[in-house]
Amino acid sequence: MRKGIAAAGCAAFVVTTAAACGTTASLSSGAKVQQALDRLGEQKSVTLSVGFDGNQQQIWTALKGTEDFTQDYAKLLADFDVSMSLSADKPLKDVKDTKTDPASVALRVSLGQGKDLLEVRSLAGKQVYLRADLHEFLTLADGLATKEDKADLQEFRQMLDAADKLPSSLKSVKDAVGGKWVSVDVKSFEEFSKTMAKEGGSPLPDTSALDPKTAEQVTKALREAVEHNAKFTDAGSKDGADHVKVTLPAGKTADALAEALKPVADQLPDGFSTADLQSVPDKDVSVDVAVKDGALSGITLDLDQFDTGNEIQGALPLTVGFAPDAQPVAAPAGATPLNPQDIMGAVMQLMAGGMAA
Repeated sequence: MRKGIAAAGCAAFVVTTAAACGTTASLSSGAKVQQALDRLGEQKSVTLSVGFDGNQQQIWTALKGTEDFTQDYAKLLADFDVSMSLSADKPLKDVKDTKTDPASVALRVSLGQGKDLLEVRSLAGKQVYLRADLHEFLTLADGLATKEDKADLQEFRQMLDAADKLPSSLKSVKDAVGGKWVSVDVKSFEEFSKTMAKEGGSPLPDTSALDPKTAEQVTKALREAVEHNAKFTDAGSKDGADHVKVTLPAGKTADALAEALKPVADQLPDGFSTADLQSVPDKDVSVDVAVKDGALSGITLDLDQFDTGNEIQGALPLTVGFAPDAQPVAAPAGATPLNPQDIMGAVMQLMAGGMAA
């Protein structure tokens, strides 16, 4: 799942890069994609969605040879949907640095049919709103867990049930656990995180990202790695959209990218290294780009192309959908402010068993 979504995101970026420098022989198809991307960049807001393009049976047929893969996992992948929205007060192509050009971002993870598992909205990096259906998470995890893990899940469920009995003074925590919207002041949590780090560790995850200079070098490296290799081919029309096939020699492109990233290898995020690029298969990889009414509507990548161990038995398409002219990211109504002190108070109450109302 993680690698698949990462591959789709990378494919979207590769298409963006490649379209800007397509070969002369494929100028017509490449120009069509580039114009669609230009139109996307002219918008002030856009929503992207990521999901597998197939039902439970199709996904099961493709992945049943994978170790420990079950029908429950196939159903999860068929229903799984991730969407991300980005909005700013200027065209997105003009947002160069989020420090000087603050943008708002929203992320939603769901299982379809209104079953939202997690939703986060960040307004210009200052205020964050979030809600999570922890009980649905537990139900989902319980259906996929081993016998050994079920005991830990039961323990967590008991903790959630105990949280319902917290005193009214900790309403913000009760709302958070109950799946309601809560708001977080970024500055106050940053200060809280620094304090906790001095005292032996913060409960908050490390959210450090690439600095702008390194990010620019990574972007340049990818552009140089693909600019002479991408080929564009007209793939006809389907469902009212024009399709363009973008093809890259994956192994050759990965080697060029690894070489270009060597100067910034130490600055790359934890969990990724240029050595990961050595496992990219030495064959052509194709991406299908859909353009509807002159706007980019979708990018589809068949993950079977990256299978080197014959674990994927057939097509396994993953699609990134684009919805330009989306509504700007906005604050939800009725969110309860969540303070760091409330979290610490709730933890102490739960540990001490003090559940007096």
